[in-house]
Amino acid sequence: MNVLLATKIDGIELALVVVSILLGIAIVVALIAQIAIIIGYIKGNRMQNSLGLTGGDFARRLLDQNGMPEVQVKKCTFLRMLLFGNHYSISKRTVYLRKRTIDKTSVTSVAIAAQKVALAEQHRDGNKAMIVRSRLQGLGLFAPSLFIPLVIAGFLVDVFVTQSLLFTIAAIVIGLIFIVLGFVVTLLNIPVEKKAIVRAQEWLGTILTEEENVTIRKVFRSYMIEYVMLFVIAVLRIIQLILKILSKAKN
Repeated sequence: MNVLLATKIDGIELALVVVSILLGIAIVVALIAQIAIIIGYIKGNRMQNSLGLTGGDFARRLLDQNGMPEVQVKKCTFLRMLLFGNHYSISKRTVYLRKRTIDKTSVTSVAIAAQKVALAEQHRDGNKAMIVRSRLQGLGLFAPSLFIPLVIAGFLVDVFVTQSLLFTIAAIVIGLIFIVLGFVVTLLNIPVEKKAIVRAQEWLGTILTEEENVTIRKVFRSYMIEYVMLFVIAVLRIIQLILKILSKAKN
């Protein structure tokens, strides 16, 4: 019986090691994709687009041409830039662009502007995946970091107030719910962003030069790789957390 229990524990520990290695590889791949995005962005940002339009002007033009005159285009505040970067807000019905996107006449500025306008179009058309993703986006940012503080807080309440495990268990359950919701956001990022990228490329494909479109395709491809790897990372982190809980429970 003891041998069987030891084997199960060893199996869990081995699985934890394998998952941790895969997680490390996924993080490295996501980092490489991020570097590729930065390099492509810098390259495209040095190329003046053949339209002669800033990202803000192009976003406004696309919105008007596609029946969304009520959607605004604004420069990101510092907090929005820090948390979301270039993005579309469904609550404000506004495309928010960074200063170097909204005011610059580069290739990447019009590409990013087009992609964010495509998100506004999804919202207008009632795309459920996009709407759910947007409403849960805050959890996608903060859910992973909320788990441990919640559990610690629940544990401290139990130690100093209730002398039970009630708040600890409740905190674990709430933390896991947050993690699952964050996972949903990461999962929905893939179809939502891919659809927006495809739509942006449709708009840009006929009005920009081939060289400009090649640069844009490379940047968008790197973005998609990053979204996929972030999803893989989220899956592996959930598996890692489950294995850690099982390991501690058996020990």
